Amino acid sequence: MDDEEYLQPVLSSLGEDDFRKLETVPIASVPLVLGVCLEITGIIFVSVWPEEKNKCDTYFIYLYLHCAYWMIIMLVDHLLKARHYKLRIYGYFDFYQSTYQQIRAPLFIASLWITCYLLLAVILHHTHKVNYEQYCRASEWFTPLNYILLLTTVEVLIIVPVYINYIKRVMRFNRYRPQPDVIREEWLSSYTQESYSGSNDVVGYRERQSNVEDLLEKQADLIRYLRDHNAKLNHRLLLLAMERSGLLNPEEP
Repeated sequence: MDDEEYLQPVLSSLGEDDFRKLETVPIASVPLVLGVCLEITGIIFVSVWPEEKNKCDTYFIYLYLHCAYWMIIMLVDHLLKARHYKLRIYGYFDFYQSTYQQIRAPLFIASLWITCYLLLAVILHHTHKVNYEQYCRASEWFTPLNYILLLTTVEVLIIVPVYINYIKRVMRFNRYRPQPDVIREEWLSSYTQESYSGSNDVVGYRERQSNVEDLLEKQADLIRYLRDHNAKLNHRLLLLAMERSGLLNPEEP
């Protein structure tokens, strides 16, 4: 029996009406807006702060703000991964794989920049052991606050476009409401073509140039989806059996 015909009765029970929107745009917008606010705050600290005696305080305040920003990005990363994991369970494997690096990149970048801030603070404290407070308060271009602002500017210029591109892709995904990959004929046909060679009668034969890792990942995704979908069907059958036996009243709210 052909694989597509075998899977069709199970996969056809999930129709287009069961589309679930990916509600991650508000979540991804939080670090996007906070990153811009962090950059504006740094500019205000450098150019508008009135008293030189507080310049050193603004340096430490800005470091605290960036630590809080990193924690927010870490929380957002956790929430986005949880939402995308559900999307993967629903059968949207291609979209999950294409956006996986986008949802993880901001945390990696922010973590790298935290390391850069730590290294910068160590170097500045080491080179200005005696007069660090005076150096921090000096009205010069090469001050700790200016260094931190420069690094933050580069960081924001990298993270903000990543979030913007991700939000645009999610909005496009929700607008088009595509069907899950597991019920798309072109996805199943490509899967079966990669699994078996059409020019050989030996089951499991694969060409050497083919991507074995990609095939194994598709197989794992498909097995995970079918297992979850089978559990949902079993739950529906159980509810139906309880209704027929009179143990469950279907008229109850």
